[in-house]
Amino acid sequence: MTPTLLFAKSGLRKLLLLALTAGVVIVFTVTSYAWMRSHPDRHNFVPSIISPQSKSSLASTAWNETLGFSKVLYISMPYRTDRQDAMKLLASMSDMKIKLIDGVDGDSINAKAVPDNADLRASVLGCWRAHADAWSYVIDNNLETALILEDDIDWDENIHQIFHDLSLQMQSNKLRLVKPTDHERATAPYGLDWDVLFLGQCLDQAHPDLRDLVQIYDDTNVPSREGTQQVFLDQMESLGVKGDDVGKKRLLSPAYGPACTMGYAITRKGAQRLLLNLSYLGLRGPVDNDMAWTLQDGKIRGYTVTPPLFAAWRVGGQKDSDNYTPNPNQAMAENGNRAGSSQNLKSSARVAMVRQLTLDNWGDYVRERLEAKANT
Repeated sequence: MTPTLLFAKSGLRKLLLLALTAGVVIVFTVTSYAWMRSHPDRHNFVPSIISPQSKSSLASTAWNETLGFSKVLYISMPYRTDRQDAMKLLASMSDMKIKLIDGVDGDSINAKAVPDNADLRASVLGCWRAHADAWSYVIDNNLETALILEDDIDWDENIHQIFHDLSLQMQSNKLRLVKPTDHERATAPYGLDWDVLFLGQCLDQAHPDLRDLVQIYDDTNVPSREGTQQVFLDQMESLGVKGDDVGKKRLLSPAYGPACTMGYAITRKGAQRLLLNLSYLGLRGPVDNDMAWTLQDGKIRGYTVTPPLFAAWRVGGQKDSDNYTPNPNQAMAENGNRAGSSQNLKSSARVAMVRQLTLDNWGDYVRERLEAKANT
């Protein structure tokens, strides 16, 4: 083949390749333009080449150190080093990584920084500010999701399995108002169609007119009837779980009236909406109450898991609360951690932690020698 003919064929290939590339670009541009015109959130559109994962593959991220969330945060007053020790120990035994968000002394908040209409005692105001700081952290660090915990909690020793099962349910969520995006199906084990996911409430109630909106699923780590507080038994029965299903089924339902903030997750959009409604536009009461009122007003969207996945750890006495002025005649800790307890969990991680770390070093030496003597 002559050099001239080779050059001609090579040039022809380049022209064909350029034409093909231009055609692909034109088709992609036209298709993208049509898609963007038909979607109200088109201004936030970022082309993605991430392929959707299988549901089981995405649910497996619940076994990582953040349970599949972008980060796990916990709130603790700087002086509660006892609780911080406990949380670090508990997290390490559960193969989790947690980040401290400092609690806030309400007396340190300048009057000019208090939200409009917030007539609250200092300790309650400080609790709100600490949670608001956690929401701000999510925004500042551009986190897609975050799990926010308080420092006096307990969880089940099988927490990764529980969140794995929850992920499968939320990926097949029958309560959603919109279909999951490709981005969600590729990267969000719990979806992104919610602002707040309540996982550690002390009570809840369903929307009185929407009790049929519930997703019931099997969970081998659900606490027994005896281990579940009556308030949650009543909630479950109102949504269709009773009789032999108690102790076997868990529920996912739209959040309407949760109380307490022991454990909840937020999306980035949720953090923005919480700061808007519970800071910028004012504050109507304690942070958990106002979150419930804002849900009832329909200004944020959430889900509730029942029975909850996080529970308060109680030792009795003054140590159980940082939000109320302690009774000086009350013991500092009536029971202590050795006799502490939690409810609504099948297998306490705190109890398991003590069992797993208990050592009888000298007794082991004695037993080893006795066994060696018996064998000889």
